[in-house]
Amino acid sequence: MTQPPALPDQSARRTLIRVVGVVLLVGGLGLAAYGFATFVGGMSADSIDESGSGRSLLLFGGGAFAAVVGFGFANLGFMGAAARYGAGETMPVLRDSAAYLTDGQGLLGVGRTVDDPLPAERSGPSCGRCGLRNGAGARFCNACGSALG
Repeated sequence: MTQPPALPDQSARRTLIRVVGVVLLVGGLGLAAYGFATFVGGMSADSIDESGSGRSLLLFGGGAFAAVVGFGFANLGFMGAAARYGAGETMPVLRDSAAYLTDGQGLLGVGRTVDDPLPAERSGPSCGRCGLRNGAGARFCNACGSALG
């Protein structure tokens, strides 16, 4: 069995991207909040302190930029987990929907009718674990890999 193509130390790289992303996000939000607070604090009803306003706006802008970059890194680091979660949640629903449309009880006559025989590749035993009907000579399930019968 061959391994799927992957980067060397993929898990360590993904963890590093996640950590860098969270650190940049939290640090950027803190820096942006500090810059905003010093900018607002430098303003008063009598006078505006223009000497520190440029620095505080720069802190706010730099912090906001770091937070956006950190959010992007964190999103990138968790992308695979989110895709696997989404696939795990939607595939059973899609499988059930496809089975519904092809078992003779389909929507407005779409799909196989009750009198149509099952195709040869789906005339064997059903999997006890996931419910998929496999081919006649199948010893293992085509969907989940568990032993049949």
